[in-house]
Amino acid sequence: MKTIPKYATLACMLLLGMQTPSIAEPTVSAEEATRKVNIAGRQRMLSQRMAKAACLMAQDISFGTAFDQMTSAYNLFVASDDALRHGNEDMGLQAETFPRVLRSLGNIDEHWLRYRIVIEQSIDTGIINQDELQTLDDASLQVLKFMNMAVFQTARAYADVSPDLPLGQTITVDVAGRQRMLTQRAVKEVCMMRIADDPQLYAARVAETVQLFDLSLNALMVGFDQAGVIPAPTEAIANRLQDVKELWVPVKAIMDRAAAGEVLSDSDMALLASETEPLLRTMNDAVGLYEEIPTQ
Repeated sequence: MKTIPKYATLACMLLLGMQTPSIAEPTVSAEEATRKVNIAGRQRMLSQRMAKAACLMAQDISFGTAFDQMTSAYNLFVASDDALRHGNEDMGLQAETFPRVLRSLGNIDEHWLRYRIVIEQSIDTGIINQDELQTLDDASLQVLKFMNMAVFQTARAYADVSPDLPLGQTITVDVAGRQRMLTQRAVKEVCMMRIADDPQLYAARVAETVQLFDLSLNALMVGFDQAGVIPAPTEAIANRLQDVKELWVPVKAIMDRAAAGEVLSDSDMALLASETEPLLRTMNDAVGLYEEIPTQ
């Protein structure tokens, strides 16, 4: 195995995992394999989007928009989970056949069950109390943890069995897809600062999330060979990532204030939540473009 420099430690822990490749199974097209990784990666974003929306609702910040976001994120999470396991023609997914991927998806179930109970109650009643937010945040992080493992397994499994899909491409789609999640997790963390017993704990989390977004965006644009991330492979992707970089500037400026320990006002919190939406949409567009990369 190739030796990895010390400065790549963080990236390697997050991106490589150092797992042994499995025995090859029937091949699939590069387009479908990439889409599998894309949809699985989107689940991470949805897990944080629901908790973010709930936090905003509980503090009566952009309540109607937050409620709609939570509801649509919940519905898409449930539909995508079923599609990843059993297939969905509209999403362009066949039923999953790789045991290691199915196992990793199944590992989410007990954590999602606890999470979804609170979300479903909030959707049914239109109410979520601030004293429920810490429990909800903890549950969202458990779902994220195991969903991240599922994305890892999906990316590696399909790179192993798709002869025209380089491992670097699935790793890169994994990283690009994670950027969507980071936008939602960061807003959630900033929101949680406002009700936390220890706001500085969340301020530190915001700082870490912002740093990871910055490092990952740079890796996606120019590549990071030590972690297997390829530079933007097409002009369309490069242009879209540049759009992301520009949209990130005002969002990061607000998040940096929170990372420095400032508890944001209602108006600043609403502005941050609003400014993050075009950033999320543009990053999602960029991830989708990876499905259109010509095969080798």
